[in-house]
Amino acid sequence: MEGMDHGTHCEEIDETASCFNSLTEDELAMIDRNKTEIKYSKGETIIKQGTKATNILYLKDGLVKLSMNTGENNLIINIKPQNHFISTENLYGVEFHPYSVTALQDCIVCFLDIEDVRYLIKQNNIFATDIYRVINANVVLTYDRLFSLTQKQLHGRFADILLCLSGKIFKDTKFDLPLSRRDLAALTGMAPESVIRIIKDFKNDKLISTQGKRIEILNMPMLKKISAVG
Repeated sequence: MEGMDHGTHCEEIDETASCFNSLTEDELAMIDRNKTEIKYSKGETIIKQGTKATNILYLKDGLVKLSMNTGENNLIINIKPQNHFISTENLYGVEFHPYSVTALQDCIVCFLDIEDVRYLIKQNNIFATDIYRVINANVVLTYDRLFSLTQKQLHGRFADILLCLSGKIFKDTKFDLPLSRRDLAALTGMAPESVIRIIKDFKNDKLISTQGKRIEILNMPMLKKISAVG
């Protein structure tokens, strides 16, 4: 359909806006009694792919990557900023974590007991609606990522990631890139050499400027056009 924009959603919603606000004092107390809050340093593994899921994670502070690994193949499927849930797919039907979660920055993660969350879904209709909204938003995001990775050319994929980081993660046209070149390759489905080449192309075309890990988007309209055209 005309006007449909694929691949740039990247955390469209504030997942905490109503989920916790809809809980009663007793329900919040139950969550607090059984939750575990852990600090992670940049680079630490928070969840390992294939481990049994006993908690729903809430990223209180920091930035993480969600990645899937098969042998030497690695794909980053998502980046989650603070104030977002992780592993909501484990609420029903998914017994083991389908991906790994790694800290891109120093993080604070709350581990919520999965049975507590299931109980609240049954008891609190507003909370249940908000949790389902989170799950559905993640499904849509997965569709967008699939479209970007399979239907767009390399420049379009990389434009998607820059728009995501600028508009949804850092909310600024200037930001410190939290990903290595290898991570960018795993996020865009490219070889690291292709990432380096496209960064050079974008700089030569004055779409972006870089200084170390610092990136500034200079031509947002053109970057959006590249993303849309693919």
